[in-house]
Amino acid sequence: MKKLATAILVLASNQMLAQDTITLEQVFAKALDHNFQIRMLENQTEIAENSATIGNAGLLPSAGLNAQAGGNITDTKLEFAGGSIPPTDIKGAQSVNVSAGATLNYTLFKGFSGKYTFEKLKLNVEAVDAQSRAAIEASMLQVANAYYVLTRAIDQITIAESNVLISKQRFERAELANQLGTALRTELLAARVDLTTDSSNLLVAQVNKENAERNLEQLVGTDLGENYFTQGFSVEVKDWTVQQLFEEAKVNNASLKNKELQVEMADKDYKIAWSSVFPTVTVNGGYNYSNQQSEAGIVLSNTQLGFNGAVALSYPIFNGFKNQIQRQNQKITMENRSIEVEQEEMQLATNLNNTWASYQQSLKVLSFEKSNQKSAELNLQRSEELYKVGRITSTQFREAQTALTASQVRISNAEISVKLNELELMRLSGQILSK
Repeated sequence: MKKLATAILVLASNQMLAQDTITLEQVFAKALDHNFQIRMLENQTEIAENSATIGNAGLLPSAGLNAQAGGNITDTKLEFAGGSIPPTDIKGAQSVNVSAGATLNYTLFKGFSGKYTFEKLKLNVEAVDAQSRAAIEASMLQVANAYYVLTRAIDQITIAESNVLISKQRFERAELANQLGTALRTELLAARVDLTTDSSNLLVAQVNKENAERNLEQLVGTDLGENYFTQGFSVEVKDWTVQQLFEEAKVNNASLKNKELQVEMADKDYKIAWSSVFPTVTVNGGYNYSNQQSEAGIVLSNTQLGFNGAVALSYPIFNGFKNQIQRQNQKITMENRSIEVEQEEMQLATNLNNTWASYQQSLKVLSFEKSNQKSAELNLQRSEELYKVGRITSTQFREAQTALTASQVRISNAEISVKLNELELMRLSGQILSK
């Protein structure tokens, strides 16, 4: 048993000495470069940017080239009116047709639909960017949560190592006392059981740390290396107010910004729908070449070469009220988008207030647990002294040890709760990526 506990402690110590520190900021940076979801979101933003062009909005002319060649072989019999030309009968007469040309089409006017479409495409770039930012911020919170889960696992190892050391010393004292005949066999057995339990807890903590490392790397999207541990942190109370955070959120929150952009895009759709009440004016032109050759007939070769062009105007008079219904529906859609903005603002205020309350409570819990830990440390220290002189039982000493362990775990949880609430407040107010 002593060899097992010693081996566990040596192994854990060697691992800690060989580890490098990785900060949350470094993990964030790697996630921004390698996270699979973030990489796909960046591609979506690039697609939106590529689409926001005047050509995609129909404001540029279209041009094309065409060419065609064909031929046939036929038996031809020709009889001419008047009888001045004798009939002609040609077997296997060949004819060849060749044509080529260039065309240009341009819509001069279509009720300003092209202008509003281009404006909508530019707004869509901002909307996709806001959607991506909201998703990236959510991914950052997931990464932070995984990082602090790893931090908690490392804390558990430290706590478990301390418990193994305390229980090992207790077991050695009980073993010596039993050999000298000054302690009961049950004391030795109880010490052995507690040492075994603490050694097992240390092994479990090490497995939990390895699992936490893999989960973090999966979210980051890349290997973070071997033998690393998270950076220790201290909790600093921010000089925030919930009203200040809400004012920043109304300007910077990505989800709210996206809803506001959706209102503007709906307005562009409404204006595009109104373009149907105007006429459409188009122009087209081209340059064509054609050549026809035939072995039968009066005209053996015909070549044409030249320009052509036209101006067209179309105006819809009646199409079953479809355009009117479309305008009415687009107006309703625009109203719905405005309602969604109001709903998002209310949801944002609720989330901010709830997170703020959790943040304040976690600070109080942390302060309380730190005070409680001092008492637990003094209690264990005093219990150890009393246990050595035989004034308390091993059970009472174990209770003091367990109480300190529970206090240390609660402090670790409280510190992480403060940091996660802090990051959530930063996300809601649109600060998590900028800071």
